[in-house]
Amino acid sequence: MTYCTKKISAVFVLEQNGKFLFLKRTDIFNGYYLLPGGHVDEGERVIDAAIRELKEELGITVIAQDLQFIMVKPDEKYINFFFRVLKWQGIPHNMEPEKHADIAWLDLSHSEIYPDVIEELKTIQSGICYLEK
Repeated sequence: MTYCTKKISAVFVLEQNGKFLFLKRTDIFNGYYLLPGGHVDEGERVIDAAIRELKEELGITVIAQDLQFIMVKPDEKYINFFFRVLKWQGIPHNMEPEKHADIAWLDLSHSEIYPDVIEELKTIQSGICYLEK
């Protein structure tokens, strides 16, 4: 029997004044804005990875109670767990300039947001907690 192993990632939705926080990628998805997120390490709990990744990518501190699970989206390579960040300490900034050219609060009409991300956010806004292609 053959098994398929997927990686697990945590994806973050930070929202203020009707805008979402995005990172403009310079590595994969070059030139597009994506939601912040990162991989879950082997043996790591998803919630612990989320807390770690928010510190590594954005320089902000959160506790588990400040993260609200909102959706899971499996794709060809990953199982993506989406969390709404309800509150945080610090000012989000680009902690990984080798991967991100910019950090910005944008509404969904911005032309450089990766199309799948717009679909994901609209799904979340509609209250659906599972999205599969």
